[in-house]
Amino acid sequence: MSKLDLNKREFGAWFAPFEYELIFAKKQEHIGWVVHTSDKSFKLQLTPFFEHYRDYLYVVPEPKLLPPEKMCVEIKPLKIIREPLFNNKSLYGEYKNYCIVDSFKEYKIRMQKPNLGYKDFLYHCTANWRSVEDDDLDIMLALQLVSCPSAFYGKGGVGTLASKLSSYGKLSNKIVPELNNTYNNIIATNFQKTNDKYFFNMITTPLEVETVKTMQRYGSCEVNYCKPCLSAEDAKTTAGSVPIQIPILIKNAEYIKSNNLAEPYLLLQYQLTSLMFNPGFEDSNSALKTIDNNIKKVIEERRLENVFEIDANTINKLAMSFCRLYLTDDVSSKEISNATDTFFANWNDWKLYLNESEELTDFRSSAHPSDAIFKFSHDHQRFLVELQKLHDETNEKWVDMKAIEERLNKKIKIMAYDIAVDLNNAGYIIQQYNFSKIRKVMDMR
Repeated sequence: MSKLDLNKREFGAWFAPFEYELIFAKKQEHIGWVVHTSDKSFKLQLTPFFEHYRDYLYVVPEPKLLPPEKMCVEIKPLKIIREPLFNNKSLYGEYKNYCIVDSFKEYKIRMQKPNLGYKDFLYHCTANWRSVEDDDLDIMLALQLVSCPSAFYGKGGVGTLASKLSSYGKLSNKIVPELNNTYNNIIATNFQKTNDKYFFNMITTPLEVETVKTMQRYGSCEVNYCKPCLSAEDAKTTAGSVPIQIPILIKNAEYIKSNNLAEPYLLLQYQLTSLMFNPGFEDSNSALKTIDNNIKKVIEERRLENVFEIDANTINKLAMSFCRLYLTDDVSSKEISNATDTFFANWNDWKLYLNESEELTDFRSSAHPSDAIFKFSHDHQRFLVELQKLHDETNEKWVDMKAIEERLNKKIKIMAYDIAVDLNNAGYIIQQYNFSKIRKVMDMR
């Protein structure tokens, strides 16, 4: 089977239920995702995942009446005009085959369940592997596919560090081709090149690491990546250069060579449906306190012997990914608990093997997370004090970074962003919108 291209799908079975509704069931309707073409015109995309548009160009009388880009809207055309052509030349006007827009309203997509169940989705993700349950490989690959929606703690996406053990308990270099074949079988080509929805890359070179970091800083898509780890030094470099939310250590699972999946469209249906989900995750949600408590748990774990530094947002991202995997629209304690348990179970698996290696003596001492209470400088402490004061004075959960900077002396103000990054990585604060707003983790006093 040739690689799956989202733009070349033709049959209904290849489309997710929400796509099928707009492309086939509502073919004559003016519904879709807004893509601006000028300050007074736009087109309607039939799905956020590939370039398929309605036949019309939609024109508004003035720019302020344009619907927001990327919003799914329903249009009520005032007039539909098909401008005549002669010898492929327009007889008059700037537009052809266009609608003058009278009004629009946001259209709520009905998110029907795909034709594949949760357990079947896990099976299809690792159809080329045996005994995947012992290693949680099915869950790990599934989480990679459904990603993590962008939320207040940063842009979406999850990062993976993966390795495989040989029969002698040593890290095996077979992991690279086997993972490559697995991902290439289940991820559409469109998602393995730059786009604005979901991006996946197998990181095998330093240049690819830099590409991912650049996309995380400036891109709008959910950036996902898997870095095979072939040595202790490789693990050290990766853990220090890009965030790792999913650790995969393949101990018992066995790769089976196969040219393709039996029913790849079913897996695609599930993935696209999951990527459309944005689980509810607001300050009013009681699950937020549960996640805050889990972050504190992570901080406590960091004070014990650890192999890799844990990103404070890891549990958050995994919880959101689990919600997408279950196709639920809210975060519950069950999903958060499963995310935490899965994370620690697999992360701790690394210790048994890596600690046995003599070459990791220096690595452990350099990668061991520092105890924030003793290592933080006076500047970090001052920043936290001013943040707490602002919380108390304003009674606001989220504080503007600029408001904190105004309260700091010149020396600390210059380093404010770097200090905030340190505190975020240590799990003392949560940030949103690239640190323009921050808050302390609940009950940290």
